[in-house]
Parts: sequence; structure tokens; C-alpha cells
Amino acid sequence: MILQTRGTGAESGAQGVAVCAECGTPATGNFCSSCGTDLRSGMSGMLGAVAGATRQSFPTTYLRILRSPVKETVRLADDPAYRQHISFLLSGLAIFTVIMVPFFLQSADPTGAAAQYSESMHTLMKVLSQVGVYAGAAITFVLGYTLFHFFAKTKRSLNSYLKLYCLAFGFIMPPYAIYDYIARGLLGSTGLSSFIAQNPTDEQVVSVPFLISFILTLAIWAYFIAIHKRFWNMSVWKAGALYSVASLGSYQAAYWIMYFVGYYVAMVLIRIGVVTV
Repeated sequence: MILQTRGTGAESGAQGVAVCAECGTPATGNFCSSCGTDLRSGMSGMLGAVAGATRQSFPTTYLRILRSPVKETVRLADDPAYRQHISFLLSGLAIFTVIMVPFFLQSADPTGAAAQYSESMHTLMKVLSQVGVYAGAAITFVLGYTLFHFFAKTKRSLNSYLKLYCLAFGFIMPPYAIYDYIARGLLGSTGLSSFIAQNPTDEQVVSVPFLISFILTLAIWAYFIAIHKRFWNMSVWKAGALYSVASLGSYQAAYWIMYFVGYYVAMVLIRIGVVTV
């Protein structure tokens, strides 16, 4: 039974009132009215806790979001009983890492001017490139919340927006990695991670892999705009404009931050002999 007692009067003779140990709300009934925690004692409480953990597990949550991506992402972000958003994001990130990091580190040797660098330098560049992706996501979160909180009539807390952000990225990252691995790793064509950075030729623009990557990129963009529209209760055009500013602004900020960070990290590692030019 997940309960605590809280004094209601003077120390002498005061009787305790049961409260939820998770959120401190006065406990009435079998479940907390605020966060949904199972308050039952004995075997019923144990089974309820197990069932609750199963309902909030990564596979269960992912399948629920998959059935209705926009609606379910926002609903879970607003649900006080759902508190596994960090775990959900880390699970999605783990799947992305398992699939993508070995692929990046084992990718084909570069050509042109970049071919003159050593293997250790190429490895460092690939690692910094991935760090830049995560830095860009963090900047997008901060910039996005700042813009939407300022312009939206419906005010949201930073914690609720963090839940939305964790759920959205945890949902997107696994299919993103799977598609990219198949497109770039197995088929040698354009993937999502290479789509923005690529300078395609006229022939590549009309190729099927390029068009598929373009459509999927638009679909991801539309998903993020839609959840922001629903979450902040604003028009799709306003949500699209604000999210685009946050996304593009964070991309440029992350690029220049990682440019300078990468430069000084490389200098230090070269100086101590970990990386060679």
C-alpha cells in the first residue's frame, strides 16, 4: 500500500490522514485521484503496481502512441498518472544508439579533402556529429518552450512540455534509426540523417529513395507541428511558424557550438596523443 500518514492536529492525540506517497494528495478509494497510483494493500496492491508498470512500459506506451500519434502523445503529456516519460525517451534513444552508432562508425571511408585525415580523426568527427544532434535537440526544447510559452494564450508548465518532448522524441527515434539503417546501410541510398546535409543532383532529386526520405522528413515535421498545435491550443499556421523558427534556429546554434567545441576538443586530443591528424 503506497500510503503515508500526515498529522491533522496538535501532536497530542492527533490522528494521521492517509496520503499518497507519490504526490501527497489525501488518499480516498483504491487509486490516487491526482496521479493514479494504486493505493490498495496486500496482493491487490502488488498486482495493481505490476499492472501499472506494464501499462506504462515502453512497448505498451509506444503501441498506444502508434495507434494515434498526435492525440495520444498530447494525452500522455497531460496525464498526471503517466510519469515514465524520461524512461520512454531513454528507451527510444537506446534503440537509436544500438542501430545507428555502429553504422556511423563503420560507414564508408570519406573521399575528397576529408580523406587526408586519420582514422582516429574520422571517428572523432562522427562522434561529435552525433553529439551535435543531441545538442540541437536540447536547444530546440529550450527555444521551443520559450517561443510557445510567450506567444500561446494557453500557458503550460516546463515540466509538461518536457513530457511532450520526451514522448515525441522517444516515439520518433526508433523508426528513424531503422529506416536510416536500411536506406543508407543496406541499400546505400539517401537516408533521413543524410537528407538535410546532402546536396543532391537533378538525377537524385527524382530518385525513389530521395523522394521517400523527403516525404518522411515532411511527415516528422508535420507530427511535431501537430502535437504543438494541440498541446498549446493554437492554429496550425502559428504552431508551424513557431516550431520552424525553433528548429531552424537550434540547428544553426548547434552547428556553430559544435564547430567551436569540436575544434578545441580535437586540439586537446591531438596534443595528448589520443587523436592523430
